[in-house]
Amino acid sequence: MRRIARVFGLRQGEGRSVGLAITTSFFASAGLMIGGSGIEALFFARYGVSKLPVMYLVLGATMFLLTVGFGALLGRVGRGRACLLVPAVLAVLAAVGRVALAADVGWITQALWLLQGAAQFLVALSVWGLAGIVTDTRQAKRFFPLIGAGGVLGYVIGGFATKPLASAIGAPNLLLVWIATLVIVVVVGSRLLALGGHGRPPSRADRVGPIDGLVRGWRYARRSTLMRWLALASVMFSLLFFSLYLPFSRAATEQYPDPDQLAGFFGVFFGVATGAAFLLSLFVTNRLLARFGVPTVLLVLPVLYLVAFGVLTVTSTFVLLAAFRFAQVAWLSGGASSSWEAVINTVPADRRDQTRAFLYGGPTQVGTVLAGVIALFGEGSLSPTVLAAIGFVCAAIAVVAMIGVRRAYPRELVAALREGRPHVFDAAPVGSEPFGVTPAERSALLAADGALADPDPRVRRVAAHVLGDLDPAAARDPLLACLRDEDAEVRATAIASLAAGGTSEALPSIVSLLDDPDASVRRAVVTATASFGPTADLATSTIHRMLEDPDPVVRSRAAAVLAGEGDSGARSLLVELAGSVAERDRVAAFGAMHGLPVPALAAVAEAGLSDPVPAVRAEAAGALATLDPAYALAPLVAALADEQPVVREAAAGGLGLLGEAALEPVIDSLALPDRRDGALTALEHLSIDGREDAIHAFAVEMVGGCVEHYRLGVAVQDDAESSLGLLRDSLLSRSEQQAILGLRAAALLGGRTELAVAIENLSVTDPTQRANALEVIESVGMHDVVNPLLTIWDATPQRIDRDTLLQLLIDEPDDWLRACAALVVQPSPDARTSGGPMTRTMSTLSPMERVLFLRDVPLFAALPPQDLQPIAAIATEHAYEDGDTIAVQGEPGEEMHIIVSGEVAVSMRDAAGEERVVAVRSQGEAVGEMAVITHEPRVATLLARGSVRVLTIAKPQFEAILRERPDTAIGVIHVLSRRLASASG
Repeated sequence: MRRIARVFGLRQGEGRSVGLAITTSFFASAGLMIGGSGIEALFFARYGVSKLPVMYLVLGATMFLLTVGFGALLGRVGRGRACLLVPAVLAVLAAVGRVALAADVGWITQALWLLQGAAQFLVALSVWGLAGIVTDTRQAKRFFPLIGAGGVLGYVIGGFATKPLASAIGAPNLLLVWIATLVIVVVVGSRLLALGGHGRPPSRADRVGPIDGLVRGWRYARRSTLMRWLALASVMFSLLFFSLYLPFSRAATEQYPDPDQLAGFFGVFFGVATGAAFLLSLFVTNRLLARFGVPTVLLVLPVLYLVAFGVLTVTSTFVLLAAFRFAQVAWLSGGASSSWEAVINTVPADRRDQTRAFLYGGPTQVGTVLAGVIALFGEGSLSPTVLAAIGFVCAAIAVVAMIGVRRAYPRELVAALREGRPHVFDAAPVGSEPFGVTPAERSALLAADGALADPDPRVRRVAAHVLGDLDPAAARDPLLACLRDEDAEVRATAIASLAAGGTSEALPSIVSLLDDPDASVRRAVVTATASFGPTADLATSTIHRMLEDPDPVVRSRAAAVLAGEGDSGARSLLVELAGSVAERDRVAAFGAMHGLPVPALAAVAEAGLSDPVPAVRAEAAGALATLDPAYALAPLVAALADEQPVVREAAAGGLGLLGEAALEPVIDSLALPDRRDGALTALEHLSIDGREDAIHAFAVEMVGGCVEHYRLGVAVQDDAESSLGLLRDSLLSRSEQQAILGLRAAALLGGRTELAVAIENLSVTDPTQRANALEVIESVGMHDVVNPLLTIWDATPQRIDRDTLLQLLIDEPDDWLRACAALVVQPSPDARTSGGPMTRTMSTLSPMERVLFLRDVPLFAALPPQDLQPIAAIATEHAYEDGDTIAVQGEPGEEMHIIVSGEVAVSMRDAAGEERVVAVRSQGEAVGEMAVITHEPRVATLLARGSVRVLTIAKPQFEAILRERPDTAIGVIHVLSRRLASASG
């Protein structure tokens, strides 16, 4: 079984659901082939093909009504049960039809033809609906061809069984065989439904009416570019299907006038055609999908129609019609259907069945009716050549529609990813009107005094902001009144709006707020007065006064304005603030230097790149590029190696301002592991013209390393040895890092927006989101880059024995991975089993052994192994004996402790002075972190119970970890939440 699963790309736990889905598809198709062949033989024998055009029209209307009925089922009983009720109802109707045939009811043959025509679509709705329940977007590419192959095999066996069955029991009794297979579909589908966990009907609140479901599908299709193209393709494909079906059926009826012979011919013909489809499903479609992607494979069908009707415009014989009908059946069953359903499977699950029902019941039936109209009016008045030419035009339209699908497919997946992980505060498009209203509407809205007199300060702030967009003369008086508002933000907003108007009459009023008690207002004053330029004497004198302001931001902004005008004293003040011991002074100073072309300050900004505070380094990097572009290049390239993302991003933005001069040094930085992330960020700000080959080579290199490290990581055998676990997780973490780097480099070469969204979604836990992300990567990215990457998510891992694995890592260039491998080869005496090295003397713990311990600490559980190394380096080791005091209630919290071994009692002293133990903490737990986080005195005393050993992290270092590693901050939240829940329980 494992070999079979490996051949078909199945992973552990997938075999049962896929097997049930294939079985359902098999019996549904086999029964439809046998029953449909019998019904068509009876219909053609009694009526020939003359009634087909009218039947097309009736079928279209019938299918629309049945689709509405299917929508009603979805709304009442849920998607899973609706997919089971469809074959059950078909079985009942087929049984009624067989009874009516026996009673020789005159209209029953037409009714049965409509039933089998409708069943072609309804059974597909059911089978693919059930399959969609247990698959996501990526699984659909692997599973749907297999499920389609099951259906094709059913057609094959059903086709070859039709002739002997028709000879043995007669064409009318083929309906009984169909009924039996429908019953099997219901039984097997029930098991699949139970396995998928979708057996419960929707709640009363979630139920929708029969028309509402179809309308919901239409609304979604209308909003979606992909679904609009699919709707057009559905119309064309249905029209083309029946346009080829009619002449083939006429020719076959003339060739085999006896109904039993005709049924036998249909069985053999479709059996052979679907046999070819079966081979296509198993051995061709999967490979085409993997190589070219779903939307490209869908182009095959319209191109096939284009060729067929192009030939038929020249000549039309029974052999040609049979050949094209053969190709149509083979590809529809062997490739197009599963590819089509894989595209529909990208629709979010809660809208998927409504969308599928809309496509089948709406556009598809429009195509059926159009085929009937063309046949009805064209049979007598148009030649076969003209009818074939109409088919050729329709095929060309279908090609255009599928090209549209191909282009819209990745965009639709990106939209689904964003829907799953929305950006709450997306920036408005450049040039868009605030609040979506026109200037006239804004004037009507805000001209009234009520907006600025509203008791809610938020309303007044909005009014003050929007007034800045109006005519300066009309807005000046209301804005001047806002300067006296009691809310500081309203005053600051009014200042900014007055400055935007540029009227010098407002300057005295702005300057009058120079001594405003709120620093944000004074900051707005210095920015506004600077905007009037050096020619405004009042503005210049005001800025000089602000050099004495108590707020560092105000002083820095004022100094920057004057330094830009050549004031050496102001420049000295900026230097003084940049060297201040106060962090907020340094941040303000470098922030004020942004956009300031003063080369004399470049060396000061370069020194800021060595500041211990990341926010200061980031501001310094942002300022450096404008202070002196030529001087800034080397320091900014070096800053790409900063350990903090915010600094790397600031350096990358600065390099982007340097333009072409920065391209070569940034490209060279890709060769340095510690600069790669920053270099890629910088390249996102630069034009890469002429260096695409270098970036492509880097992407391929990262992909190669990613796949190799993943292969080695998943090869590590699971056992209790903690050092092996560290090695495994380190390999997998490095693999993921290289994958992201490779994808980011590939994004620079094309599809940047789509790949950026996909990369963001690779880290989510929701399998549907992750599957959509991978599908975007495969659809948009360069194949030689992304295809090997997909194996690390889609392939089944292969095991490698331990000795071979370690031998491969001997020459590993990554220092950390070599250290992890060395720990496995030469473990410390107690570095095995649970607890690891914690029985050793604290002074003998190596940094790697500390990392092993920190991996089991809940605070740091979310961090990759490499990020534990600096934490292990800053921690100090302490040992306590029974009864020793580790921390005292009421004293300042200057450090936190992680318990390595032993137990720590947490006791509190009540108002009466009595001590009581409120908790006992043990190995792996943190104690004392609350006082460090809150900056409040300790609320409890910590006492050692027995021998206790701890790793201690001082307050500044712990705050830095929380600031620089958000995953650790989340871990702290989880720990504190559990403690609060425990205390309240």
